[in-house]
Amino acid sequence: MRGLIVAFLILGWVPAILMKPHIGVLVWSWVSHMIPQFYTYNFARTFPFLVVIFGITVLGMLVTKDRTRFPAHPIIFVLMVYWLWIIVTTFAGFDPAVSQVKLIHLSKVIVFTIIAAALMQSPNRLKSFIWVIALSLGFIAIKGGLFTLLTGGAARVEGAGGMMGDNNQLAMAMAMFVPLAFHIAKHPPLPILKWPIIGASLLVPLAVVGTQSRGGFAALAAVIFMMILKTKHKFKTLLAIVVLAGVGFNFMPDTWKNRISSTENATEDSSFVGRVAMWKFSVNLADDNPLVGGGFNVFYVQRARELYMPPGHLARAPHSIYFEVLAEHGYPGLIIFLTLIFTGFYAGGTQAKKFRKYEETKWIGDLCAALQLSIVGYSVGGLTVNIGTFDIFYHFLAIVVMCQVVGDQLMAGQLTLVGTNTKINASETKAKWTPGGSAAPQADR
Repeated sequence: MRGLIVAFLILGWVPAILMKPHIGVLVWSWVSHMIPQFYTYNFARTFPFLVVIFGITVLGMLVTKDRTRFPAHPIIFVLMVYWLWIIVTTFAGFDPAVSQVKLIHLSKVIVFTIIAAALMQSPNRLKSFIWVIALSLGFIAIKGGLFTLLTGGAARVEGAGGMMGDNNQLAMAMAMFVPLAFHIAKHPPLPILKWPIIGASLLVPLAVVGTQSRGGFAALAAVIFMMILKTKHKFKTLLAIVVLAGVGFNFMPDTWKNRISSTENATEDSSFVGRVAMWKFSVNLADDNPLVGGGFNVFYVQRARELYMPPGHLARAPHSIYFEVLAEHGYPGLIIFLTLIFTGFYAGGTQAKKFRKYEETKWIGDLCAALQLSIVGYSVGGLTVNIGTFDIFYHFLAIVVMCQVVGDQLMAGQLTLVGTNTKINASETKAKWTPGGSAAPQADR
C-alpha cells in the first residue's frame, strides 16, 4: 500500500508536467532529494521514477508553447565543458564498461541542472524550487535531528538511500543545507512561520552531528565559521554558537566524542591511513595518465589497482572529491572541476552584493550568499568524502544561475534602496559586469 501511494503521488503529476514542464523540475527535485520511494518495500523502491519524470518533462518542453531560455551564465559554460570532458575520459579510461554507470548518473544530474536553470526563470518558480528542496531535505533533517535528541546521540543517523545512502553523504547534504535553512527562516512565506522554521533549522546541524561523520562535521564547522565571518552581528552569532556547541558537546555520548577527537591522531587512525593510501593511488595513476586519468570508477578496476596501489594496502573508495576527480579525469578534469567550484562560489558572492542593495531583490541576494556558504561546505567536507557526483552540489549551482536571471528581471523595474525610501530606475543600476547574462523581463508564471 505504501508503494502504491508513493507511485500515485509521483506519477499523478504526469498530466500537469505535460502542460507545464517546470512542474517536472519540481517533482524531479522532490524525488531526488527526499527519495520517497526508498521508504517503501515493493516495486516502487526500484521503479525508475526519475527516468519517467525526465522523459515527460522533456516531452512537455517540446509540445508546449512555454519558451525555454538557456541562460548565458559562466556556470553553465563550465558545466558543459566538464560534461564533455567526462565523456572523453570515460571512453578513454581503463574500463569504459565499468565507467558508464557513473557517467550516466552524472549526465542525468548535469542535464537536469541545465533544464532546471532554463525552466525556473521567474520569481515564483525560483521560490517553488527552493521550497521543494527545503521541504525534502528538511524532512530528513528534522527526522535525523529528533532521532539524535531521542537517542542521546548514541545511535547513528543514516541516509535512506540514493546519493545520501550512508552517513557521510547524508552529513554532507545536511551541512550544505544549513545556510539554506536559515535563509528560509530569514525570509519565511508568512510571518507566523518564522519561529517554527527557526526551530526546524536548529535540527539541521544536530542531524549532521548525529551522523557521526567526521567529514560532515568538518563541513559544518566550515559553514558555521563562514557564517560568523559574513554576518553583521558577529559577537551575538558567535556567542549563540558557542553556547549551543557547548550544550551539544556535553549532550553527546563519549563514543561520539572519541570518534570526532580521533582526527587529532589521524596518523594513527587506520581509516585515515587507508584514505592516504588511496590518495597516493590517485596521484600515481594521474601521473602515469595525466591527460585523461582512468575513467569513472577506476578505483574498482583490478588492473589499475595492481599498477598504482601502494604496497601493503587494500583498495577502497577514494574518500575525497579532489582525488576522486583527479584519478578519474586526469589533471585537466580536476582543473575544470575546481573551476566549476570557484565559479559557483564567486558568482554567489558577486550576485549577493549586487542584489542585496535593493528591497525588491534583497531576498535573492541573501539566497546567493547562503548558496556561497553551501559551496564552502561542499569544498571543505569533500576533502574526506568522495561525492564528486553529488547531485545537491549541482542543483545548488542551478539555483545560483536562476538567481542571476530572476534578479535581472526584477532589476528591470523601479527599485528601492535598502534602508531608505529612495526610488531609482533600472537604467541607474547598469554599472559593473557581474557573472551571468541579463535576461529580458519575463512574466511571473
